[in-house]
Amino acid sequence: IAAALDTWARGPEALPPPREPRTPVLPVEGERNVLITSALPYVNNVPHLGNIIGCVLSADTFARYCRARGWNTLFVCGTDEYGTATETRALQEGLSPRELCDRYHQVHADIYAWFHISFDHFGRTTTAQQTRIAQDIFQRLQEGGFVLQDTLEQLRCGACGRYLADRFVEGTCPSCGFAEARGDQCDQCGKLINAVELQ
Repeated sequence: IAAALDTWARGPEALPPPREPRTPVLPVEGERNVLITSALPYVNNVPHLGNIIGCVLSADTFARYCRARGWNTLFVCGTDEYGTATETRALQEGLSPRELCDRYHQVHADIYAWFHISFDHFGRTTTAQQTRIAQDIFQRLQEGGFVLQDTLEQLRCGACGRYLADRFVEGTCPSCGFAEARGDQCDQCGKLINAVELQ
């Protein structure tokens, strides 16, 4: 706090010189290296101001602060192309999940660029590099004994021949009686629910 007050009193000339941006941003031994990411936005719709404020703005602010301090900073994000939200929207639009993601990833990238969000890299969860990294993390966790196996009862649609993701299942919350609870949680009382518990 004392250092911050001293810098504030001395003004902008007390700040370190701006760091020349490097591409790619890699760790530098002996320097403060900062990796920043934010919640990955679902790629199922056009992002609006609330998505930006709730998802990437605070991380962007912190990245700018770190860069202003002269720290070696890497700010990465990307679109989350896996999950029920993507599958649901693709079904609504009559597209494959991949076609939907191809369209909305570019929409997201353009909007964040328009807002001058300072990502060093804005990628996709479906790239080969992302897949290699995620699988490597999983394999190391599994080899270390940190992965547990469990059995979960899941509902299946007889008409379409598919298991239903929790967000596709609606019913009455067994805890509070809310009639529009979904198969993962009740939006009224916040209780986590297994889809088969809905009434």
